[in-house]
Amino acid sequence: MPLIVDHDARRREVGAIAARLIATSGLEGVTMRDVARLAGFSTAVVSHYFDNKRALLLFVYRMALMDTVARARRTRDRGAGLQKCLEALLPLDRDRRDRWKIWFAFWGMAMEDAAFLAEQQQRGREARLLIVELLETASDIPAASAEERDMQARRLLVAVTGLSGQATYDPADWPRARQRALLGMEIAALRG
Repeated sequence: MPLIVDHDARRREVGAIAARLIATSGLEGVTMRDVARLAGFSTAVVSHYFDNKRALLLFVYRMALMDTVARARRTRDRGAGLQKCLEALLPLDRDRRDRWKIWFAFWGMAMEDAAFLAEQQQRGREARLLIVELLETASDIPAASAEERDMQARRLLVAVTGLSGQATYDPADWPRARQRALLGMEIAALRG
């Protein structure tokens, strides 16, 4: 009887291993051989799922971005308010800090590679639209025109991104309480 393999799960497993390597060693620290070794596969198995290192890196980049937006949506779907939903994006724990390390590692690549740039732009737009949705359902944020709401979402996205950069690079200076407090100040400013 042939072994049935869940190919999507296998790709995600390989991608998760590559993500851990990126978070600890940067993009240069990732090799197909190391990923295969840590996964317990041959390089042929990894190459079956990813044609080359670039394809693997693009998959990891997408996975990290999409997983974070999905985390915020799950938080929203559980009925959490604006603050908690945006906190789902912040590097409040090691897993989320590692996600930000992955994104930052790719930012230079996004400036040089059209596929990575398109991915960054698309995910940024998705994050902004999610924040617009969160603002629309927040009972304590005054109604606004579509243009004003978009600017509010952009403001919060920039705040989350900047705050996350600081907290990722200097976690001792940006503990959870400080991250939450600053985010709360940004949200309070929108209340008027």
